[in-house]
Amino acid sequence: MPLKPYSALALAALLATPALAQQPRKAAKTTKPAPNYELRGTLQSAPTGSKVYVVDYNDGRATRLDSATVDAKGQFSLRGTVAEPAVYYLGAEQKQELLAVPLAAGTKLDVRGNAEKLAASGAATGSPEAEALATLQRARMENARKSMELRQRYRGTADDAARAAIEREAEALDAQLTALTKQMARRPTYLAPFAALSLLGDDAQTAFLDSVTAVYQKIQPVSRYTKALLAHQARQRATAVGATAPDIRLTGVDGKIIPLSSLRGKYVMIDFWASWCGPCRQENPNVVKLYNAYKSKGFEIYGVSLDQDKAKWQKAIETDGLAWTQVSDLKGWQSAAGQAYGVQSIPATVLIDPQGRIVAKNLRGEALEKKVAELLH
Repeated sequence: MPLKPYSALALAALLATPALAQQPRKAAKTTKPAPNYELRGTLQSAPTGSKVYVVDYNDGRATRLDSATVDAKGQFSLRGTVAEPAVYYLGAEQKQELLAVPLAAGTKLDVRGNAEKLAASGAATGSPEAEALATLQRARMENARKSMELRQRYRGTADDAARAAIEREAEALDAQLTALTKQMARRPTYLAPFAALSLLGDDAQTAFLDSVTAVYQKIQPVSRYTKALLAHQARQRATAVGATAPDIRLTGVDGKIIPLSSLRGKYVMIDFWASWCGPCRQENPNVVKLYNAYKSKGFEIYGVSLDQDKAKWQKAIETDGLAWTQVSDLKGWQSAAGQAYGVQSIPATVLIDPQGRIVAKNLRGEALEKKVAELLH
């Protein structure tokens, strides 16, 4: 089965909490207002005297806001200040996992968990927002677990009927999570636009997102999540079918800049992918087959990698036999090209005609081959 696209949202803005690749930077020293929230709790495996801290993960940056010391029983009491209602993250000193905690002025939460596996074991209770977030977080984790099982079952059989049944099961599983997410996105709470962000990248939810974003813009105009949704809408309009494709100027494997516009005059497919993306690597044999079938007929591919490790990117190109143009700025999800095209999950594709107009987006497998054949015949 075509594996589900690998989503950026699972890494940052959503319920699957971000693990820190580096220590969060400390907030600038200013005169802080009086504390307006409180977290109390117990963390197993947290050393006596170690710190727990609250992190604001926003715009790809982690900023440490407040901290407290863990006592001999693993208990802590943390009072701090948040500038706006949002989902923040609780972390333990020298540990990578973070627990999502919804905080606003007046919030008082009780936290329990294991410091070694805080994202998986932790739970915050004490407010309707905390309960709703925990429900959705559990659903996402269960979806991820079952999706992995389905992927393994699919790979373990060559029977077409069995594979079709697994695909239907996967679709039903995703539909359940989408329904729960949309339910939360409709609630009159600051978590609503946060939940809606997880639907970005699902073309089937575009109309729903447009409708709820219009509501958020009226009732939560300054929310960071409303602003993120509006920014995504603007990018989507700029890269909609019929629009002129924004140019991309990134470096190839040899370090030389290769503009997307240098391929003008041909049908071009922008292929957003990465060496670490399982669904991308599974799709690559189909893309190789497509390229070999149509490269002599005026078809080119412009591969944009969301890798950060050049060696792994180069090895994947060689291993998968990707003979077309490959570029990357090695910035992962912060790739300038990915952001310009509003890429929220990979693999993602954009088909461009010889005049530079976008003619199709996010086609894969048979649908992609059919569209390319239609354009070139």
